[in-house]
Amino acid sequence: MNQSQKLFLACGFIGAVVGIFVFAAAGALFPKSSNDVFRDFYTVETMVSVSPTDYLYGLRTGKPLGILVDLRTPEDYKAGHMVGAINIPAGQMDTAQLLAAFSKLPKNTTAINYCYSSDCMLSRNVGKALADNGIYAKHLTAGWLEIARDNPTFVVNGTAPGSLTADQKVNPFACDPALGSEFGC
Repeated sequence: MNQSQKLFLACGFIGAVVGIFVFAAAGALFPKSSNDVFRDFYTVETMVSVSPTDYLYGLRTGKPLGILVDLRTPEDYKAGHMVGAINIPAGQMDTAQLLAAFSKLPKNTTAINYCYSSDCMLSRNVGKALADNGIYAKHLTAGWLEIARDNPTFVVNGTAPGSLTADQKVNPFACDPALGSEFGC
């Protein structure tokens, strides 16, 4: 390799390194606009959030959106939980135990987590810890306080997930007045 080729390669390498630093600095100097932040939030929020109404409709029509995971303590779970929810008491676990518990869930279904209230950070922190380790779960947009208040007929007690009663099931092709507006389904 002659001197001019070496100089050309050295300049190319230095240019690439400088380009990387400039790109990184530009991101720090020019943060996202408010509009970008809002757009990113709603894109992500829509992808990972599940409303209790949508979860229950899926369960009621025999087309569940995933497996509901109650992250509260076993005592709180036993005292009352949303029908179909299993208990993984994340607040009493370390990361290794949490990962082991979620790794045992069926691979062909999505975990949908909830905790104490819509403001509770337990479900969000668990979701982040799982994602950081390659396990992805969704987040119920309500917690136990809202579930018990808004959906008391879908609350069960005990250590088992429970199941819907026959009268709680819906024909997905029939109009369910509880799910329609004043103008019909």
